[in-house]
Amino acid sequence: MAQDIGPKRELLIELLIDKIPKELHIHIPHRWWFIGDVLITTIPEKLKQYRSAVGEAFLQLEPKRARTALGKTGPTRGITREPSFDYLAGDKNTETIHKELGCFFKLDAAKLTFSPGNHFERERMLNVVKSNEFIIDMFSCVGNLSLPLAVHKSPKQVIAAEINSLAFKYLEENIQLNKVSNVMKAIEGDNRVILKDYEGKADRVIAGYLHSDEEQIRQAVRLCNNNSIFHYHIAITRKKEKQADVMTDIKRLIESEGRICSRMIRKRVKKYAPGVEHIVLDIEID
Repeated sequence: MAQDIGPKRELLIELLIDKIPKELHIHIPHRWWFIGDVLITTIPEKLKQYRSAVGEAFLQLEPKRARTALGKTGPTRGITREPSFDYLAGDKNTETIHKELGCFFKLDAAKLTFSPGNHFERERMLNVVKSNEFIIDMFSCVGNLSLPLAVHKSPKQVIAAEINSLAFKYLEENIQLNKVSNVMKAIEGDNRVILKDYEGKADRVIAGYLHSDEEQIRQAVRLCNNNSIFHYHIAITRKKEKQADVMTDIKRLIESEGRICSRMIRKRVKKYAPGVEHIVLDIEID
């Protein structure tokens, strides 16, 4: 999870006091987070020329936890969900194993997305999923949302789809690493195509990508059986009337597929950007 402003930031400033002009100290990062032993922070534009010094300071600040420091430079890109990170300091090998909820997530932290901010959503899913469910994860990455379900919830089957070839490689490795190959199967490709054989079979469908197009949403609905749950993630303005409009649109889309939306519950996952939230809709489909 992200580290908040506090005593550690004061130590960070001390480490940088002679390396960054005093008038720029206000821009020294207030928060940072870890994926395995890779530390990630956001480097403001005004500190760009000092990014190596900031990275080295972080390695001194977190010697037991950080092997490498990366700086976030922009948003995650496209359906392959590639992060925008700069190397700051430390080991240039950014492959790591992140341990969370009793699972091992192996990945290249510089090239793939794994959000510590989604920890509570991963934890929540463990509380809502029942045993013996047929689960389809439409945007699996390295198993971010579905791997803990395979490890802890004794599912009937987890089908994990992934279009990013590097993420798919790690997804297959993580299935083996966590010893769940008996219940979890990875499939590579576009979920609008590769999941058609599973239509009508899922007790639960997870769509964790925040910018699904209409056909992906329709495919999710088609995957659902007659008494299922669809977890639809979206990045959306905080304005409640806009969120209500989206919920109405999703309900109409479900109905246009000849299905019934019997219940829809909105959950906030985290802040996504200024004025924008990452929310998930838990949708019961009959």
